[in-house]
Amino acid sequence: MNMLKANNLIIGYKGHEVAGPLSFDFPDGQSVMLCGSNGSGKSTLMRTLAGLTEPVQGDFMAGGEVVMVPTHIPKVKGFTVREFIRTSLYTASGSFRKLSPQAESSLEDAIRTLGLEPLADKDISLISDGEFQKACIATALTRKANVILLDEPTAFLDVENRIMVLLTLQELAHGTGSTIIFSTHDIYDGARFSDATLQLSSCESQSIK
Repeated sequence: MNMLKANNLIIGYKGHEVAGPLSFDFPDGQSVMLCGSNGSGKSTLMRTLAGLTEPVQGDFMAGGEVVMVPTHIPKVKGFTVREFIRTSLYTASGSFRKLSPQAESSLEDAIRTLGLEPLADKDISLISDGEFQKACIATALTRKANVILLDEPTAFLDVENRIMVLLTLQELAHGTGSTIIFSTHDIYDGARFSDATLQLSSCESQSIK
């Protein structure tokens, strides 16, 4: 089954074309690097795939739930890593009632999958930015996302944490079968830890590795 595909997709906002036509077909379990210059439409494409922005033309299909991990989430003191990840389940359900046993199991599965057990009860203000980015990724896993979108997940990270996050994304895609798309300006490291590349140019076709 192909998890994510698009056919002659043109993206933009308020009828204004930003990029396209785009045609791609990514199978399950791939980590895909999305790259392009500023203004090429990376964020617009992610918002379109997440269902937050209507395409100008064309269509796309995702083989399951698509979750976009927000960028620049503040590390608010007073929340443990587990509590922070749990908030994503409350937000998704629209309720702050006690979570079901299935939801709690999903939470613990995400923590284990991302190797966050040693940090689970630690205040998020005390963990590294790279570790916090892994906790942010875990919020998508709790929702059993089939396609995970991350806009500049390694921005402002040092080299060690940047590599850790990129490797985590690739291992996560291979291990869970989810399709993961991340945007980045760091083409060198991004290419090392991705299975395919989606290159955007304003109102032009993309190339795929």
